Amino acid sequence: MTERPVETDRATKTLGPEAYRAMYDNSPDGVLFTVPDGRVLAANPAACQILGRTEAEICSLGRQGLADHTDERWGPMLAERERTGRGHGVARMIRGDGALIEVEMSARVFSDANGERRTCTILRDVTERVSLERELRHSRERLAEAERVARIGSMEWDLANDHTTWSDGLFQIYGLTPDQFDPSFEGARRRVYPDDRERVKQTVERAIADRSSFTLEYRTMRADGRVRALRSHGEVVVDDAGEPIRVVGIVQDVTEAKLAQEALQSTSVDLERRATELQQLALQTATERPGPPQAPLTPRQLEILQLIAQGMTNAAIAERLVVTEGTIKWHVKQILAKTRSSNRAEAVARVLGAAR
Repeated sequence: MTERPVETDRATKTLGPEAYRAMYDNSPDGVLFTVPDGRVLAANPAACQILGRTEAEICSLGRQGLADHTDERWGPMLAERERTGRGHGVARMIRGDGALIEVEMSARVFSDANGERRTCTILRDVTERVSLERELRHSRERLAEAERVARIGSMEWDLANDHTTWSDGLFQIYGLTPDQFDPSFEGARRRVYPDDRERVKQTVERAIADRSSFTLEYRTMRADGRVRALRSHGEVVVDDAGEPIRVVGIVQDVTEAKLAQEALQSTSVDLERRATELQQLALQTATERPGPPQAPLTPRQLEILQLIAQGMTNAAIAERLVVTEGTIKWHVKQILAKTRSSNRAEAVARVLGAAR
């Protein structure tokens, strides 16, 4: 390590040693002068106050008696000082009353007028700051866990810079990592299912123009290709002049809730259909009934038939449309009945073949 000679610059010549002594005595930061083995040569009043000890106590204890050696941060910090002649970091020290405090230290090695190695270390008590940082980190961890359990995420869109910020929960919902994310609004919109993109864009743009809130449901495509149903609620934040500056919102994955709702509706419709059939059977007097009349397909049934024509299974169609497989099976039964077809291929040929 190259030793650093004492510098005699313009300030030293102009102000004299008295000015440096006044700065040492009145500095709000603690100052320690030590030798390589850790012995303390001098401690200013601020260092005595930070460490809760007299200068004589500090000098008698030295670094070995002041440092909390269970703190692993001391090793790398001292190694850096030995390697480069400078050191900076935060580590625990022991106050005179036995309390452990977090101290930020900046050290520099130099040579005195006799060529002896010395270290000047500036101390600052950052116990409160470290405690706040630790609590903030724990709060973020608890928030991330709560978001994971509730399948909720949050976002913020800076309109001026077109930059969106997502919480960890939102990255989990979309199955993305921060490195895979385009933080622009258009990058976020590309994650929306294609059929829903324009509706999402119009809803958000209308809320910004009206300085209002919005709630919408839409589908999204995860990074693994799965389709999920999301519900989003957002608010437009304005400045003092009433101009929109940010959009903040929360997003919840409601796929399971949607599937349960679809299943319930499907069961209700199926029960109603069965009740109607039983009523018709009770009123039937003829030995045979004519076949059911052909009826037009609903838009949803036509959409399902088109997906069947593409070779998709009931399970694949259910995932695409974010419904249960049971709902798709019920619709297929209706399609076969309405088209008087005995199988799916015949229904495709009768409806879509005729359309072509």
